[in-house]
Amino acid sequence: MFAGSGFQVVDLGVDVAPEKFVEAVEQGAQVAGMSALIGSTMPSMRLTIDAIEKAGLKSKVKIIVGGALVTQEFADRIGADAYGEDAFSGVDKVKALLA
Repeated sequence: MFAGSGFQVVDLGVDVAPEKFVEAVEQGAQVAGMSALIGSTMPSMRLTIDAIEKAGLKSKVKIIVGGALVTQEFADRIGADAYGEDAFSGVDKVKALLA
C-alpha cells in the first residue's frame, strides 16, 4: 500500500530488533511503521520507540503502528505518532503526518 502510494519503502523484515529501527532512522527514514499480529509482539513496539528516543532521534521520525490487536489507545500509551486501523488508513495518516 505504501509503495503503491508513492512512498519509498525499506522492509526491515519480521521480528526486528529495536536497533535496526534506530539504524534506519539514522540513515534518513522519515517514518517507522510497525505491525503486531499477535499480542506477545506488542511490547517490542514500546521497546523500539524507547530505543529511538534514547538515541535522540524521536524528533526526526514519525512512528505509526498497527496490526490485528493494536488500538489507538495502545498507540497513545506507547508514544506512537499515529495508529493505522488498516493499510489504507495508515497511508492517509502518514501523508497527514508528513504534510
